[in-house]
Amino acid sequence: MFRARAVSAVLLVIVAELLQVSDGFISFSNLTSIVYDAKEISYGRHSLLDSYDFIVVGAGPAGCVLANRLTEDPAVSVLLLEIGRGEIPLFTDAPLVGPFLASTSYNFGYETEKQRHGCLGLRGGRCSWAHGRGVGGSSIINNVIFTRGNRRDYDGWAKAGNTGWGWNDVLPLYKRLETANIRDFGDNGFHGTDGPLSVEDCPFRSGIAKAYVRSAQEAGYRYLDYNAGDNLGVSFLQAHTKNGRRATGGNSYLRGIVDRPNLHIMTRAWVTKVLIDPDTKTATGVRLVHDQRYHEVDAAREVILSAGAFESPKLLMLSGVGPAAHLKQHGIKPLHDLPVGRKVYEHGGVFGPIFIVHQPTDNLVSIEQLANVGEMLRFRNGSGPLTTNSVESLLYVKSPFAEDPDPDYPDVEVMQAFTSFSFDTTPGTRNAYYLTDRMFDEYFRPLAQTRNFMFLPMLLKPRAVGRVELKSSNPFNHPMFRYQYFEDERDVDAIVYAIKEVIRISTKAPLRQLGVELYSRKVPGCQYMAFNTVDYWRCHVRHLTATFQHQVATCKMGLADDPEAVVDNRLRVYGIKGLRVADVGIIPEAPTGHTSAHSFLIGEKAADMIKEDHRLR
Repeated sequence: MFRARAVSAVLLVIVAELLQVSDGFISFSNLTSIVYDAKEISYGRHSLLDSYDFIVVGAGPAGCVLANRLTEDPAVSVLLLEIGRGEIPLFTDAPLVGPFLASTSYNFGYETEKQRHGCLGLRGGRCSWAHGRGVGGSSIINNVIFTRGNRRDYDGWAKAGNTGWGWNDVLPLYKRLETANIRDFGDNGFHGTDGPLSVEDCPFRSGIAKAYVRSAQEAGYRYLDYNAGDNLGVSFLQAHTKNGRRATGGNSYLRGIVDRPNLHIMTRAWVTKVLIDPDTKTATGVRLVHDQRYHEVDAAREVILSAGAFESPKLLMLSGVGPAAHLKQHGIKPLHDLPVGRKVYEHGGVFGPIFIVHQPTDNLVSIEQLANVGEMLRFRNGSGPLTTNSVESLLYVKSPFAEDPDPDYPDVEVMQAFTSFSFDTTPGTRNAYYLTDRMFDEYFRPLAQTRNFMFLPMLLKPRAVGRVELKSSNPFNHPMFRYQYFEDERDVDAIVYAIKEVIRISTKAPLRQLGVELYSRKVPGCQYMAFNTVDYWRCHVRHLTATFQHQVATCKMGLADDPEAVVDNRLRVYGIKGLRVADVGIIPEAPTGHTSAHSFLIGEKAADMIKEDHRLR
């Protein structure tokens, strides 16, 4: 089930203890409950019909939302097709094990092309582009960070002609989709109270996080709710979790409605083509492979692609919708020439800097400390470190290298994690982030059994732009990515500015009282540079590059006269009737937030528009 190299020590020990537990240490009912959680959730309970009103391809967050909302009308039939499997709660619900899941079948296993300016110290000079597959999509393997981004993002979309996507348009949908449990900001009017998705303060909050947020305030940053439209400032993490357990598209929108007779969900279904009538340019259904058999299924009303920023453009191109010259290169007859995959943005960043804590308030130094039934029960009860993905707070920074002159529009986000990669000496984290043995042994391993924590600065407004292309006409091949990090030095300098900011923040009293010290060991590849200089940090960024799986714009939303647009503001594919794209690939440019929240929003927005267009209840 899992690739052997990826199963972490924490999961192995937990399972071992479950099998060897003695009476009195854990009750039989608790043991039964935990073991039951190791079963895969079953979604495919129906036989495949010949035709449905709507076919939704991909059960990521947007696809799960669509399947739920469209089947609220009992007269409407929906087929939801997912290439991956259902969740296995024991393994998929703990946010802290996200990196290990990235090395399992829940991840497509994509990676960048060999880099020239970034990822230089990582395996093969490449970065991982993890992309979730399974019911819940990337919400199964991501870092459960819920950030809507800045109001200026959405108002910019609307100003570019995407009517209905301004901040005031999308805010009611954000409130509708969430049940918020945010202690400091829950009553400010920007959060929902009875939506399907739980958004909450992370139940685990270390003394480091509290001291850091106070120190950032002393350094001049405002304490704010970054999900209320403005995000230049600092605050604690808001996560899409419920009592500390991962809240996915699947367990939030589908698990409670699998018995709706008008909803059929098929897992392990690989869609190979959208069927399009070449004369009428109308999508009529899909071709898929399931149980080693090909099937063709009709869509009476629409086909909706929610397969993600990579799989949706790939499927469009395989179906004859895309750049004509590129399709012809692969022997595909173009049905409509569109700039599918011609743009992709990603939030690049860096692992570090790291700080040693000489006067800690806890002794969390190794993941093995969490590898016991007691910690597993704390997690099930909504407490303990297993409820966090390690990120505890977010800081939004405006660097002097930002293109937009608006002083309140940040261009870098800094995540504060309660530990660094030294916390996990097993291969799990190294595999997830493509760390070479040399990088881990020389830079992270010396910190083992030492209390430390790490920052992860992330560039929000990159200048780098790439492409997603077909590798061949074989639908089972991965797409080809043409993307280079940090071709523009200003992208690196913006990240370095943020690094210098957190170093400045570390000098403030709350962190100073914990005895924090900047870790001064140099990253391999940068040994001959003077530490803590701008040039050193530039080198650090290029060698220890972080990627955050926020790829967007591959099926860009825009006006008909926009030469880069693939879909209109109602997400309809230009030139093809009965076909929409509803996933983060439609986002026109890199947003100032993590894209999981956007995916849920896009599902809600698309559902409303489809209901309006077809006069559904």
